[in-house]
Amino acid sequence: MQSKLEDVLRNKERELKLHQRFLDLKNFCEEQFFSLIDLPLKQHVESLKELIEKIIPDPKDRTEEMFSGEIFTLLGTIYLHDIGLVKDYHWDTNGEIFKTLDGNDKKILLNYGIGEKLDIPGMAIEIINHLTFSNVLKKIPIEWTITEDSRKAIIRNTKVISHVFNFSHLLLDIFYSDLRYPKLRRYPDRHFVLRPGDVTVDIDSRKGTIHIKYNAKFPYELHVLNNVKSYVEGMFSVFKNNVNGKYGFHYKDIIWDITSDFTYERDIFEVPKFSPYNEYQGPPFERWEKASLILDKLFSYGYAIATGDAATGKTTVLRSFIMPQILSISPNVFYCEMWERPVSEIKDVIYKRLMLTGSPEFDVISLCKKQLSNGPCFFIIDNCERYIYVDTQEREKFERFVSFCIEHDDVFLIISGEKETFFEWYEPFSNMYLSALCEIKPLDSSKAVDTYGEEKIVRDLNERYKPVEFELFLANLSVEKVLEDVLKGVKEDRDFRKIMASITDMNAKHLKRYTTEDIFFETRIPHKKIIGYLNLLKEKDIVRESESMGQVYYYLSNRYLKEPLCAILKLDEFEEGKKIRNILQNSLVNDVFLNVETLQILERWKDDLVFSKEEMGLILASLILQSRGYIHFFEKAKKDEKGIDIQPILKLLYTDDAGKRGEAIKLLIEIQDKDMINPLLSHLKKEHAIEIKDLLIKGISLTGKKKAILAIMNALKEINDRQLRLRAIDFFYALLDGNLKDILTDISEKEEDPIVLMKIDSILSKIRETE
Repeated sequence: MQSKLEDVLRNKERELKLHQRFLDLKNFCEEQFFSLIDLPLKQHVESLKELIEKIIPDPKDRTEEMFSGEIFTLLGTIYLHDIGLVKDYHWDTNGEIFKTLDGNDKKILLNYGIGEKLDIPGMAIEIINHLTFSNVLKKIPIEWTITEDSRKAIIRNTKVISHVFNFSHLLLDIFYSDLRYPKLRRYPDRHFVLRPGDVTVDIDSRKGTIHIKYNAKFPYELHVLNNVKSYVEGMFSVFKNNVNGKYGFHYKDIIWDITSDFTYERDIFEVPKFSPYNEYQGPPFERWEKASLILDKLFSYGYAIATGDAATGKTTVLRSFIMPQILSISPNVFYCEMWERPVSEIKDVIYKRLMLTGSPEFDVISLCKKQLSNGPCFFIIDNCERYIYVDTQEREKFERFVSFCIEHDDVFLIISGEKETFFEWYEPFSNMYLSALCEIKPLDSSKAVDTYGEEKIVRDLNERYKPVEFELFLANLSVEKVLEDVLKGVKEDRDFRKIMASITDMNAKHLKRYTTEDIFFETRIPHKKIIGYLNLLKEKDIVRESESMGQVYYYLSNRYLKEPLCAILKLDEFEEGKKIRNILQNSLVNDVFLNVETLQILERWKDDLVFSKEEMGLILASLILQSRGYIHFFEKAKKDEKGIDIQPILKLLYTDDAGKRGEAIKLLIEIQDKDMINPLLSHLKKEHAIEIKDLLIKGISLTGKKKAILAIMNALKEINDRQLRLRAIDFFYALLDGNLKDILTDISEKEEDPIVLMKIDSILSKIRETE
């Protein structure tokens, strides 16, 4: 139709004044309703109206012209069919009723309310309601009449109008809809996702043809277009069967012009080399089909779950096949691995990916909402099997984030993890339908034919391999042989092997990441040397580096490397060292001392490990408890400068063995931690052994603090021990000499014992003589 529908309606204005009523309806919607919804409803209505006007042919004679009632109800349906999405209403009456309604009832009541407010005949609103739900209603009346008093407007074929409206909306849904606003789609086929700006739909209503031209930018679009073509062809057949022969409709064909110019472009932020064994900048194995299946799930449900056995290529599918495609849809694509603080990791990835400035403490959900104005957000969370390492507080944050993603139509989430432990890490995603799950299986050997040619395939074509296995097999290599080649010149160096043992960690079920400080604790190798070896491993793509929250981490590029690295470098040698670290951590958690056997192992590994403050305190206390020498470990603690936790040593003050109590106090005196003063003063009041009391007095006094010395005298006065007070004064004098004058003066002011006062006066006299 070359003319606009409302212009045709104006020319057909009759007694019912339908054109003026339409203008009132249009103004009311645009001025009072469309602004109440956070969706581009006005733009949606205008686009739909423009498409419908193209589909309706120009009449050849008066018999093909649409009547005023038909045009009015079609326009009314265009403006009111999504009115139920409006959240707030400003009615003089029944406002609270409208607010509490949801679903189809709300839409119907709104239409009737608007009709009454604008003096639109009730029968016209009745027809509009039927047209609004004609995509789900099985039967609607063919003929209808709008009546008002003695005036009337006739609708000759309601079914034709409904099919024009529904087929036009289908084209709008598929080829022009923005992925951010799925609520504006009339049909629930969310997985028909295409870029709205790259399609041309030419409608020639005279010739009865629709010409659809689309240039696919990535393989998934071709996959979608195949499904779209079949679906639209089916709907087109229904459309033309119901409209042809009426109002001048004579549609024949849809002409498809689908081209493709997709080229693989490696994303410089996220997509790695395929494996540690080659120089591929892109994946050598085509897995677009599997990526398409995952994306189908994603757009159907708003989320997708990818699982598979270890090392089957899950990460490669996500990063090398899915990410490049959805980056063409939206700039808001964020790949993140699951680590100890998943929400902080996601937030950090957003800032890096979009090169944002500002505080990284900004709430991740608010940050995501802010980015939605630039397009839908896609979050890809990989290696979710590591969720078992996440503590309770971080789990709660992550579960809130996952709920946010599921609840918002324009936020999409792909999660990936191991099949074997699926129900161990699935808990935060339990609100997702399991029908959104897609398994990534090992590579079918027959798939390599396309990559390497028939002559390279010598195995049974029904076999399946992990990507690394497949590549090595085709190159006639073993992973051990490749690793031996890349590690030539360093494999016999013990420091290098210690570093490899620390990041390989055969006891860990999943890959872990490490800072240079973590590796230092496990090897006692200088940081500079650690970084040198790590750079070599990065060049060989055996180790990867990532930065998160301002911290640089290192980890193995593939879990598949663990066993061959262990075998080649004989890393079993360092398992005992890892065992002792686990024993230390468990002992700290359970608050128990170390036994003799553990201390013997510690003695062997003390020069290869660095112990934390808490670990060293436990070790020193356990050595005293087991009557073993602690000097070597104490000297190591001073050299490593990580500190000593005195709490385990203070516990020894309660042992019945006076010798062990004395050794504990001697060690505390050597440590000179200010936090020991109050516990030692408290123990001084309870201690019975005179030699230990002397030791306590000397130890506390060595701090040289006036408050500590006064506290000692107060404690000794409290237990009424004159002899200790006298000896304490002599010790104070020997320790502080002339600096004791003010302290003795303060002591004498509170002292009542004449013998003690005499002692103080005697020492004060000596001090005055030397001044």
